[in-house]
Amino acid sequence: MLHVEEGAVSHEIAGTSGFAALDALQGAAALQIQADGLITTEKPTKPMHRVREIQIVSI
Repeated sequence: MLHVEEGAVSHEIAGTSGFAALDALQGAAALQIQADGLITTEKPTKPMHRVREIQIVSI
């Protein structure tokens, strides 16, 4: 379930990092649960790796 806070955080992430909407939601969810990191198949050159609030790991 998407909460208002997650929506606001995902909008902020998308706006400041150039994320696609789904990537922003995943990032916001990881931040909300205070995850240690986020594992992705996105290449390190993609916008997802611009976020500094959480460690992004590309596999």
